[in-house]
Amino acid sequence: MHGRRLTWRIGGIGLIACGIVGILRGSVLGVPIAGTVLSLLADALWAAAILVLAFGLNREGSVVARRPLGLAAATIVALWPAVATVVNLLTTPTDSTTAGSDAWLFWVYLSIVLPVVAGLIAAVQVGRAQVVPRPWNWAPLWVLAGQVALWVLPQLLGVAAPSALLQMVGLFSALGTLGFLAATLGLGILAVVLSSRSGAGTVAVFGSSSASE
Repeated sequence: MHGRRLTWRIGGIGLIACGIVGILRGSVLGVPIAGTVLSLLADALWAAAILVLAFGLNREGSVVARRPLGLAAATIVALWPAVATVVNLLTTPTDSTTAGSDAWLFWVYLSIVLPVVAGLIAAVQVGRAQVVPRPWNWAPLWVLAGQVALWVLPQLLGVAAPSALLQMVGLFSALGTLGFLAATLGLGILAVVLSSRSGAGTVAVFGSSSASE
């Protein structure tokens, strides 16, 4: 049980740190180098926290009970933000706007679909493993559902009422930031709190740290 609590405490602290770095990143948007460094740091903290929670310091610490499907999905969730950041850093404006670029279109669609699918699989695996106490074992799924909704609603509004979307850009940006904080600070704090309870567990976050970007 000690290994489980330690695993979840470390993972929770990592998620909290990721959230704090994410807040700092938002405050230096006008400073490219600082923004890049903080983005990479946030991605590294996210990856470390998710991998620790998924694999555990020992078998009992794994929030997916070390089931292969859960581990595979969690690994994608953990590493994808860093992969996306690196690709975006290495991509020039010309690369991203070239008409008919099949490779770029593939990347765009992949970056939308893969994190959601992997996140859904990982979240369901956390819930089904029941290592995390109820009802918190479904918290990753709640967070993912909220993040997806916050992404889908602006898309639908943009099609139905573009002028209304323009008036609500600030609101959706704030909600996107809230979704990011829920997936990092919120569940990270919950993780640390639950890890201190006797026989209790914590929650891994299987949304995307970059969902609000």
